[in-house]
Amino acid sequence: MRYTIAVTLLMLALGARDLLGQRPGLLRRSMEGPRLGVTFVGGSRADARLKEYGLNPMMSQFGWHFEQDVSPASSGPEFVVEEVLLVGAVEQSALVPSATLLMGIRLPGGFEFGVGPNVSPLGSGLALAVGQTLTHGGVSLPINLAVVRSPGALRTTLLVGYAIQTAH
Repeated sequence: MRYTIAVTLLMLALGARDLLGQRPGLLRRSMEGPRLGVTFVGGSRADARLKEYGLNPMMSQFGWHFEQDVSPASSGPEFVVEEVLLVGAVEQSALVPSATLLMGIRLPGGFEFGVGPNVSPLGSGLALAVGQTLTHGGVSLPINLAVVRSPGALRTTLLVGYAIQTAH
């Protein structure tokens, strides 16, 4: 009998230690997928660059979006890091590459916002992005609006795409 009580107390103590020491779990996902959209480029410096390359200020965008996020296992906002690589002006027989690194937050309802650097031949600057991600059956459908401000230039981009969620 004493052996049973001792084993029971030991099991309870170990179980209590595990419960007390437990931290909330985190979920990590990696989502990536294609993006397409349109960019409008304006500003005196940008106009000179566009003229130099023979480009119109409205240009297509095609590319790929990489994303890593971490969120509490229960609920709450996701902390997101995104890398967006695009090629613009394909319809103008040109290739204008750009790369953006965004750090931001996605709320449980899918609204997201982020900020980070952008690099392009049209100038480098700070990118601010907002968007809404719709989710259906494990597929995310993001709609994002980004504004990049650099000296003498303002680029406004609307992107849409999809990402199939994969857990890690």
